[in-house]
Amino acid sequence: MRLAVSLLAAAVLSAEFTLAQNISLSEQLLQTLDEFPSTDPLVSELYAAIESATNVLDNTSIVLDNTLTERSLLQPTSRAKLACSLLKVTLQHWYTDPTDQTAYDVLRLKNWSNNCDLPAACFLTPVHPVQVAVALQIITFTQSKFAVRSGGHNPNPGFAGVGEEGVTIDMQGFTTLQLSADKSRATVGAGLRFGAVQSYLDQYQVAVVSGRNNYVGVSGLLLGGGHPIINSLTGLAADNIVSTEVVLSSARVVKASRTENSDLFRALKGGGNNFGIVTKVELKTSMPRNIWYRIAVYGASNPRAVFDALVEVQKRMEADPKAGIAITCSPTAFSVTFVYGEYINDPEVFAPFRSLAAISETKAPTNGTTVEFIKLQSPPQPEGIRDTVGVTTYLDTDLYMEIYKQYLATANAAGGPTTAFLLPIQTFGAASAQIAEKNGGNVLGTSQKAQTWWNPIAQWTDPAASDKVHSALLSLADAIKSAAQAKGLYDEYIFANIAAHDQDVLGSYGQQNVDFLQTVSRKYDWLGTFQRLQNGGFRI
Repeated sequence: MRLAVSLLAAAVLSAEFTLAQNISLSEQLLQTLDEFPSTDPLVSELYAAIESATNVLDNTSIVLDNTLTERSLLQPTSRAKLACSLLKVTLQHWYTDPTDQTAYDVLRLKNWSNNCDLPAACFLTPVHPVQVAVALQIITFTQSKFAVRSGGHNPNPGFAGVGEEGVTIDMQGFTTLQLSADKSRATVGAGLRFGAVQSYLDQYQVAVVSGRNNYVGVSGLLLGGGHPIINSLTGLAADNIVSTEVVLSSARVVKASRTENSDLFRALKGGGNNFGIVTKVELKTSMPRNIWYRIAVYGASNPRAVFDALVEVQKRMEADPKAGIAITCSPTAFSVTFVYGEYINDPEVFAPFRSLAAISETKAPTNGTTVEFIKLQSPPQPEGIRDTVGVTTYLDTDLYMEIYKQYLATANAAGGPTTAFLLPIQTFGAASAQIAEKNGGNVLGTSQKAQTWWNPIAQWTDPAASDKVHSALLSLADAIKSAAQAKGLYDEYIFANIAAHDQDVLGSYGQQNVDFLQTVSRKYDWLGTFQRLQNGGFRI
């Protein structure tokens, strides 16, 4: 393994990207296995599979040109087919292609948004880091495109899928779920969804910091930052990571924490899938298990009153970190979610809403649990195409009113019987950025001020409307930005988990963080695999 890596490193440094001529592909793969315990049954099984497929692997090496540069000139579909043929002989039991149409369709149709149901030349569903390491070696060798998928909840096409020009690595087999003896840390597989994680932990009276949706995948949420509703108390989800296990493009498996590979540890917290494939994470159980929550619906006849109350609550929350609030605006109503990080009766921080008469209550005031709240926030959703965009501003009722009017105009002009626009509002407290620094820092570049994260989102069913809807969302984002800039209330930061594929998310972190991310990328992905071959994501 070390020989193969050093030879490849020398090639990269000489700008030739030439594969070592004195070591075959099968030897490279077998040397990768030497880094893993030989007593592991999966390692032994993979060793036998590679040995039995030596002729296929090495004949492929002979047929192909010896340089990665020349290899990358092959048609993408040819490179993908080649990668799939090699993955099939080495990882047969974790490999799926269209010859098994039923299993293939289950994997193809997994994504939350229908426009992300990309076919893939083949799917790989590994269960062990060694399988990921071998897969990355084969992908690099063939120069095939690839994508990595956790829960498949990102609505940007290509972020969790690749199409017939590449391989989709689905992480659903990484299902580790353990709690430390003192209950302070949970080890979580990257293929799990947070609903399952919280349900497991709840039986031990603890919870981790996550988003508010049952079905969001673990690694996808964490690599983008992860917004919990009471973030002033907990920080973002990523800021509660203790350590990560990451498979690099060089086929090494490393641990990233505050004391090991600390630069990679910081980069992963918001830096996305630019450095390696995360297989498991260790998380602090710092989310309160016992919380108070209420969901009330207010009519749209007096939006200023709702926004006045929201701004006042946001200000009060700066002195009360246990409080959290989120609003979803529609053309006819405002659904307001209130959360407090302990059992209580009618928290005073939410008093500004007491003078407003709710037209209904989706959930009456409840002293419940984090997992109950997350399940409440995750009702079944119909099939559809979805798109989203993110913009950050500071607090001001007049600004909120202007944004709301722009939203109504967009919903009226671009909406229809099969197209709906919503305007979710997420709040971010100054204390959240301070917590990030205490926990080893992240790369998000969020200012230490109370903020509002606007998340215009659309859902529709007619694929022909996709360009129109996306354009409408981007125009609305531009209108929000312009309105905020005119009042001196705009912040460049864009929250990755809600951003559109063509927004400059990493650039919004600030040049210092961008430079840091580029340095970390060159250090840990010196082959450039995740920049050149990965299909989607916010690239450095």
